[in-house]
Amino acid sequence: MAQSYPPPQLGVPTKRSRGPVVLFLVLVVVLVVAVVGIVLIVLKGPNGTANDPSEPKHAAAGTLQFRRVVKVEPNACTKAPTTANVRCSSDGTRYTLGKVELDGTHVTEVQAVVNSQGVGWVVNLTLDAQGTTTFATLTADLVKQQEPANQLAIVVNDQVVSAPMVNGVISGGQVQITGNFTSDSAKKLAADITG
Repeated sequence: MAQSYPPPQLGVPTKRSRGPVVLFLVLVVVLVVAVVGIVLIVLKGPNGTANDPSEPKHAAAGTLQFRRVVKVEPNACTKAPTTANVRCSSDGTRYTLGKVELDGTHVTEVQAVVNSQGVGWVVNLTLDAQGTTTFATLTADLVKQQEPANQLAIVVNDQVVSAPMVNGVISGGQVQITGNFTSDSAKKLAADITG
């Protein structure tokens, strides 16, 4: 004889309490927010800025200038320059410079990084569209000149931090400052450029 089962019924399911599930979800959200907050505190300094000076930053408009080199006089800076077109470097070299060709308003990113092409560190600058065009024109002219007129002074806070010879046209908006930088000196230069 076949066993009979009660006929299926349609009806309202019994309600279960959602309190423990809601409490669990609230605790998970609080935990996630707390972890994210701790991570941000660890990664950021007390003033809300990143602790790592090698992360990309913007250049300070009035701090950075690119100027043509007109004349170079090693060990000639014994006192502060008194003319508008003369600047010194930290090693005492005196530079007579042309007008400001490009300033920090066209530099969108500054970053100190390990040199991927060799040893040491470099400072990378990214230019905006106008800066890219101006820099390409400037370097195209400088590459044709003889020394010292083929040099481009990078001036930060009225001091020449580098005056490299231009060996080719830089047209991609990516500028790399090299010069036997250590981690500390590259990060300092990047910090000076960003003000």
